[in-house]
Amino acid sequence: METGLVFWTEQNIGNLLGELDAFSLSAGQLGVPPDLVCDVVVDQWTAVLKESQLAITSAVCSYAGEDYSNLETIHKTVGFTTPDLRPDRIVRTQAVSNFAHTLGISAISCHIGFIPSNSDDKLYADLRELTQVLCDYCGGNNQNFVLETGQESADVLLSFIQNVERPNLKVNFDPANMIMYDSGDPLAALDILSPHVTSVHCKDATSPVAGSGLLGAECVLGDGKVDFPAFLRKLKQIGYQGLLSIEREEPNREKRIADIHTAVSRLKQWKAELEL
Repeated sequence: METGLVFWTEQNIGNLLGELDAFSLSAGQLGVPPDLVCDVVVDQWTAVLKESQLAITSAVCSYAGEDYSNLETIHKTVGFTTPDLRPDRIVRTQAVSNFAHTLGISAISCHIGFIPSNSDDKLYADLRELTQVLCDYCGGNNQNFVLETGQESADVLLSFIQNVERPNLKVNFDPANMIMYDSGDPLAALDILSPHVTSVHCKDATSPVAGSGLLGAECVLGDGKVDFPAFLRKLKQIGYQGLLSIEREEPNREKRIADIHTAVSRLKQWKAELEL
């Protein structure tokens, strides 16, 4: 359970490596923004990874037009729930898969959107079919296709995984998302999804205000509702051995850097106390 970081290709590569070194980190998940032309940067990133000690465990795919300002907007804009957005986003996911494959990255993750609890819902069937398509494409690149938790309960996500029937469909477990979307207790959810969890985000959050239609608020690791010592203990119990990837989406760069330093320090302390 090495500590890592979610970082983005839009950053200057030299600055990025310096930033990771300042955090004493050498591994993480690579965020791929929607405007990145993968074919243009792939040779540069290949050279960087060849010369550096940086280890990337997965590529995180995001899409043009996604908007997380409130739940209604998330339903319409995030992932694949809106039919008109699906064709371009499937093509984009396949392009990111090819980019990641060239870099030797063995997993592609994303939010596919809210999965309905009713398996008879047309949206459920649509999401199942496109997930099968993406799993098969990623499988051709020897990759897992990884769904991030949060927008539905663990029970719904587990049932969906079983219904998709693809061995390379996995879970990136984000405990803060469970809090932000009010979709269940993170520790109970981790128990339910544990056979499929191949990566985790270390992110914290406060709960949404009831009836507001808004998400809960992301915050500094250890200041929110996620019990991280218990979360780390549970990861150890289920035999998880992957990265602990810190994710901090604070827009102010100086505050984001300070918050990541705090997260690194707190994870180091918690891991020492738990003998991880």
